[in-house]
Amino acid sequence: MANEKIKWHPAFAAAIQLELKEYRKELEFQTEYQLTDEPLRIDVLVIKKLKDIEITKSIGRIFRKYNIFEYKSPTDYISIDDYYKVKAYAYLYKALSEGTNSIDIKELTITLTSNKYPRKLIDYLKDEQEAVVEKKEDGIYYIRNTDIETQLLISKELDYNDTKYLKLLQIQHENKNMINNWIIEYINNMKNPLYAVIMNVLAEVNPNELLEVYKDMGKAKLNESNREFLLDMMKKLDLDKKLKEEGIQEGIKEGREEGIRQLILKQYHKGLSIEYIADINDIKIEYVKKIVSDASSTAQS
Repeated sequence: MANEKIKWHPAFAAAIQLELKEYRKELEFQTEYQLTDEPLRIDVLVIKKLKDIEITKSIGRIFRKYNIFEYKSPTDYISIDDYYKVKAYAYLYKALSEGTNSIDIKELTITLTSNKYPRKLIDYLKDEQEAVVEKKEDGIYYIRNTDIETQLLISKELDYNDTKYLKLLQIQHENKNMINNWIIEYINNMKNPLYAVIMNVLAEVNPNELLEVYKDMGKAKLNESNREFLLDMMKKLDLDKKLKEEGIQEGIKEGREEGIRQLILKQYHKGLSIEYIADINDIKIEYVKKIVSDASSTAQS
C-alpha cells in the first residue's frame, strides 16, 4: 500500500494520547479539530482542564492551556509554509474563540512533529526572525523568541523510554525489541481503540516486521485467545499463508520433515493433485514435487 494512503495522522493522535495517558483526567484531547466550515483542521488539540496542572512528561513540559500539534508522516517534512500554516491555525483558534481576547496568546503552544530535522525552516527562523533554537532533550527542540511558544519533535531522535508510542510511527524500526514490547502491550490492551489504530498502521507499513517478531515470541508469551486474535489479524492482512508456510519450513529445519513428507504422500495417493496439496497445506509447490518425485524414484528402485 502506498505510504500516502496510510492513516498516519489518526495513529499520531492515538500515540499522543497514549504518551500522555497518565494525565488523561487533566487533559482534553480533540483530534482533527475543525476551525471553520472549510476544511481547516488542527491535527491534535490538547487542552489543560486546570491551569495549575504540571505536565512532567518530556513532550508536555512546554504546555500552556491550549496546545496545538501538527504532524508530518515519515515520508513528509515540515516546510517554511507549513510553519506559517500552523501559526495561522493558532491565530484562528484564538480569534474565533468566544469573547474579545478570551484566549491569551501566551496560553497557546505549537508542537511541530516530523521524522527529520527541518534544517531549512530552522535556518530561516534564525536568519529572518532571529529565533533561538534550543535542544531540550533528545529529539525535542524549543523555538524561542516567537509570539507563540513552539517546540519541535524529531521522531527518530526521541528517547524510546520516554516516547515509545511516537517512536513506533516509523517505516522501519532499528530496535526490534520496540516491536516485541509493543505486541506484548497491545495484546494486553486489545479493547483500547487507540492501540488498534496504531497497530493497523504498523501492519500496513511493515507487516513482515510484525510477523517476524510474532514468530520469535513463541507460545510462552501468548495465551491461546491472544494467539487466535493475532492470527485473525494476520489473515486480514493475507499473512496467514506466509505464517503457516514459514512455520512448516521451520519444522523441516528442526527435523520434522518425515511427518510432513508422510502427509504429502498420503494426500497424493488419495488422488489429490500436487498443486492442490501445496495449496491446502500452504507449502511451496516445488517442495511437494520433490517429495512425490523422490518417493516415486524409491518405489521404482
